[in-house]
Amino acid sequence: MDEKELEQLEFKMFDPSKNAENDLPDCPGNYIVVMRKGAKLPDVGIEPAMKTREYEGKAYDVIYTGISKDSLRKRDYRQHFTGNNAGRSTLRKSLGSMMGMKKIPRDANKPDNGKTKFEAADEEILSDWMRDNLLLLYCAANADEVGVLEQQLIDYYNPPLNIQNNRNVANMDFRNKLRELRNK
Repeated sequence: MDEKELEQLEFKMFDPSKNAENDLPDCPGNYIVVMRKGAKLPDVGIEPAMKTREYEGKAYDVIYTGISKDSLRKRDYRQHFTGNNAGRSTLRKSLGSMMGMKKIPRDANKPDNGKTKFEAADEEILSDWMRDNLLLLYCAANADEVGVLEQQLIDYYNPPLNIQNNRNVANMDFRNKLRELRNK
């Protein structure tokens, strides 16, 4: 898919402060996380360059893109915006790490497996921040095709919070800083 085709893909908007869980489809798809107008990422000392995505005549800064092979509703709403478990959401783990939240073991039965989340109070602060600052653009897609489209979206938008499979030279310093914060 070329750049023009990516721009013309029909995404719908989900506003986590207004829309309900059932407003997201219970099917596979791709999503783009964007900043609300006037919102800023937590400061980590490096300002990322961000491309914008147009939606209904407005341009929004793209910070992350992802996929759900099963259900946009379960992945985006339950794990990202209300999941209260950064251990199951790369987006949450990145944002919480940028906010300086302390990581704790995710699995009480396996505390040494390296999987982490944030304390319950921090998870709640993170959920509130995300609802106040982020919007979600999504499109339903065939489960077999979401990975290919995700890579095309990463290559085109270079979202600063997408570390894996992001080979773009721009934002490399930011992604290295984010890796460092996530590994603390």
